[in-house]
Amino acid sequence: MRTHMLGHLDMDELKISEELASGAQFHYAEQYPEFQSGRPWKTCMLWSCGGQVGDGVIAHYDTSKPAQPTEFGERLPYLRHIVEDSFDVDHLLFARLVLMSDNVLVPHRDFIEFSERSTEDRCGHRLHVPLATSPDCLFMEDNTIYRMPFGDVWSLDVTRMHSAAVLSDMRRFHLIMDFADVPDGTTLLKFDVNPRPGVPEDRKVDRPRLSARERDAIRGLAGVVDLENLTEVFGIVIRKQYRKDGGENYAWDAIREIARDSGDPAVRARVEELYRHCALARAE
Repeated sequence: MRTHMLGHLDMDELKISEELASGAQFHYAEQYPEFQSGRPWKTCMLWSCGGQVGDGVIAHYDTSKPAQPTEFGERLPYLRHIVEDSFDVDHLLFARLVLMSDNVLVPHRDFIEFSERSTEDRCGHRLHVPLATSPDCLFMEDNTIYRMPFGDVWSLDVTRMHSAAVLSDMRRFHLIMDFADVPDGTTLLKFDVNPRPGVPEDRKVDRPRLSARERDAIRGLAGVVDLENLTEVFGIVIRKQYRKDGGENYAWDAIREIARDSGDPAVRARVEELYRHCALARAE
């Protein structure tokens, strides 16, 4: 599975913005603080197995139950129409409205918590549809930075190291849908699909190379890092990777170097623990 810009939905941006405004009072769960540096990353469950809002952590739902709209999904009729007209909801497990602002996500891998589940009841395909976005909303896969414009439909290979960033106070909303790990040949989409996988060139962001002076300045954060400010220090490193090209796996390599040079074994242990949780294995 490769990341793939699948196509573009002809959505009414005014109707979408009106529904996002009407949903401002919905319950948004704040999850995965260990993956973030900035304002809370929030989700509102619109479709779930059993139709329950729950706590929004997808590993906590019984995927043997059929998915259906939650009370919040029922209250967004235009967005529900878009979903049902554009996707095969028979294989939909979850749909979430995700709010992000002035935040960067720690580079991580997803679906590793489902490796022991059968293919019928585990998430196998994650699709993103941007509903409110701006040029300050960026994505990273390995060392590729790119943007998703309003109405795009993307299938993300979340088993690869990836991240997201909103480098302003813009309130970015995405519809994120998780589909079952269906057999090859099963059609999940009801629109014409772009046949070329990968990130299109016109969606990619060119960055200048990270200078030697900047590398030295980042390494110098070892002199101030501690357990109390580790999240903020890592956020500085991640934000720099979005703006400057430091090479493959720069953020993790840099924070490990900072932790090592800090001379604080607790900081170094916490960074290694976080890496295992984000990239290798986790329970939920």
